[in-house]
Amino acid sequence: MTLWEDVKRNIAAWYEAAADKTEELAKVGLRRYDIYGISRDIERQFSEIGSHVYNAVKEGRHDFTDDPVLASLVAKVDALEQELQEKQAEIERIKAEKARRARREAEAAAEADAATAAAAGASVAPDAATTDQTAGGGEADAPAGESPPAAAQPAGSAEAGAPAGETGDGEKSEGA
Repeated sequence: MTLWEDVKRNIAAWYEAAADKTEELAKVGLRRYDIYGISRDIERQFSEIGSHVYNAVKEGRHDFTDDPVLASLVAKVDALEQELQEKQAEIERIKAEKARRARREAEAAAEADAATAAAAGASVAPDAATTDQTAGGGEADAPAGESPPAAAQPAGSAEAGAPAGETGDGEKSEGA
């Protein structure tokens, strides 16, 4: 992939992420504004309840259980509180959906990266792991700086994994 294609892909991904975040914030902001309006309506209803109770007490009435105006105001408050809870639940759903979408996108990106790495590794692996047969018995050449596998080591040398000067069964080799 060229540098320009990489830059274009990154910019497109950044703009997409910014648009998603803006959309989420707009949805949440709208619900919060609705919550603010509902909260103000609840405060007004409480104010009317208080005013009604105050006026009733001033008139000498002390039994409010059968007052239809008071019952109506209390029912309005209950309905507004239910609406308030629904708006708060909507905000939580929006955030949860955003988190699920982000998790799916991250998983998809990880899978794409793994597939790209695997494809890149598959195309590089045959070149990097070239094994030439030597004229002396078919032993594989080891990459620079590494010793050949145990089967390719000359006779009398230490077995693979054993400390220098010892064979795999704990005995000292003749050359040590």
